Amino acid sequence: LRGRMALDGSGSNADGIGARVRLRAAGSDVVQAREVKAGSSYLSTHSVELEFGLGAASAVEEIEIRWPSGRVQTLTDVQANQTLTVEEPAE
Repeated sequence: LRGRMALDGSGSNADGIGARVRLRAAGSDVVQAREVKAGSSYLSTHSVELEFGLGAASAVEEIEIRWPSGRVQTLTDVQANQTLTVEEPAE
């Protein structure tokens, strides 16, 4: 199973570039971390969507997002196999 995430920044930047995301699948002690990046090399770029492999887990226990603005957002009990779009919270 897998999960995809797109960030929608409001206080930082529109694509959440620079945001750091930590995720723990349900029933697992393993924490995965990703950072939204903008550039890669000449005439190429990274996707601003993040992708996580969840193994056999059907849900994500916790997602922590550290936005470039310094805001921290936590989501819990998120279902797997979806593209989740998360908006940066207001101050």
